[in-house]
Amino acid sequence: MNTFLSRLLSVIGCCFIFSAAWFCLWSISLHLVERADLAVLLFPFGLRLGLMLQCPRGYWPVLLGAEWLLIFWLAQEVALAHPIILMTGSLLTLLPVALISRYRQQRDWLTLLRQGGALIAAALLQSLPWLPEGKEGLNALLLTLTGGLTLAPTCLVIWHYLTSTVWRPLGPSLVSQPVNWRGRHLIWYLLLFSVSLWLQLGLPVELSRFTPFCLALPIIALAWHYGWQGALIATLMNAIALIASQSWHDHPVDLLLSLLAQSLTGLLLGAGIQRLRELNQSLQNELVRNQRLAERLLETEESVRREVARELHDDIGQTITAIRTQAGIVQRLAPNSASVRQSGQLIEQLSLGVYDSVRRLLGRLRPRQLDDLTLEQAVRSLMREMELEDRGMVSHLAWRIDESLLSE
Repeated sequence: MNTFLSRLLSVIGCCFIFSAAWFCLWSISLHLVERADLAVLLFPFGLRLGLMLQCPRGYWPVLLGAEWLLIFWLAQEVALAHPIILMTGSLLTLLPVALISRYRQQRDWLTLLRQGGALIAAALLQSLPWLPEGKEGLNALLLTLTGGLTLAPTCLVIWHYLTSTVWRPLGPSLVSQPVNWRGRHLIWYLLLFSVSLWLQLGLPVELSRFTPFCLALPIIALAWHYGWQGALIATLMNAIALIASQSWHDHPVDLLLSLLAQSLTGLLLGAGIQRLRELNQSLQNELVRNQRLAERLLETEESVRREVARELHDDIGQTITAIRTQAGIVQRLAPNSASVRQSGQLIEQLSLGVYDSVRRLLGRLRPRQLDDLTLEQAVRSLMREMELEDRGMVSHLAWRIDESLLSE
């Protein structure tokens, strides 16, 4: 029973909030297109598509039902034309939304591109019933594309923030913590938004052709610093600045085309920058992995060197000692034989030569100082053994390496 009540309350709250937002956006759209039926295809369409692309399927009937109730109410109050065409188009848009909902991607750039493709397909299907109306079909397509690509990405940004943030319950420990307003980010947003408004309201008429190029600068700046979220937020700021300007009243189609161009720029640039960030992150991970692999290879090599040096020292050292002992015994057994004494001395000299050669080989294979001394002391000992001063070379070692950070 409690589950049913909570579900009912969530449905009622969702319906009320969506209806209020839908009506406000319809009022803004009506200010732009001056026709009640076409105003439904601008920002209200983008709001519904943006929410349907993010929320679970169980809420789709709530969104459609609330929109149909509002269309029916507007048809009674303001004589809204073509309500059946609007409802039919909203039903057709369920097809691309249902298809895209089956592919939930963890990669943000792929999600952006797929949802952008779903928005374009939904805009085509929403404007499909308007084709018998002639020119109104092209206007409907332009309105749906502009509204969908302008508002739906904003829903994605908000949904991504709500679902990716770790929310903690409000408690005494959390209440005592100060609120981090991130003033630097707010100042950046306000500054760029002010620049966008100034570009729309302050530039002379002679420089109006450069306005679209100037409006791309906030998108590039925020996309570079904040990724795809910054690109979409900059697109929304530019859209508000374009709507707030007074130069579009004589040419509303130019405004819609500008909004559409800004939205496409932000969407594609955000997806591209996010893709580059993911590639850079994967390259960084591979670099760290290769560094760890190289460290393990070096550690394995040093371990093999240590084992080989130990085996050579133990086995060959004992063998040479045994040879020298036997040579001494032979010399004592035949003290009067000059040839035997000479052969024994030769064997001792050869064994000592072999021992010296093995010691030099062990020093090159695994210096003994590495096991007995620290790395700095071992390097200094090596420099002393090289006898650089005797060769006329002045040497100085400035050791600045923290050996605690080094592995074996």
